[in-house]
Amino acid sequence: MAQELKVIQDFYDFMLWIIHHTEKFPRHHRYSLGLAIENRLQKILDLLLRAKFSPNKAGFLNDANMELEVLRFQVRLAKDLKAMPIKSHGHAATVMHGIGAQIGGWLSSKVVKS
Repeated sequence: MAQELKVIQDFYDFMLWIIHHTEKFPRHHRYSLGLAIENRLQKILDLLLRAKFSPNKAGFLNDANMELEVLRFQVRLAKDLKAMPIKSHGHAATVMHGIGAQIGGWLSSKVVKS
């Protein structure tokens, strides 16, 4: 992969990590909550890529931030339903916090330049 924006590369790496975890969800959660998490991951990646190539980045970044917030709750739900181990949830929460900070920084830099 060519040199990518850090937030996009970090998010892509997080996607790989979390998809390996959703594949291990119990069947009754894999095809509902697991699929919802995977769809949300794809939506966030789509928004980040659209922001990368769009002259009007703020809208895409705000939407990505909102989707990331929903993802946080979905991952928390997976932990509370015992579909995801607590240790994995802790790692996911830390990574999502870092990605959120990167999106916020990107958004702030675009607002300041506008």
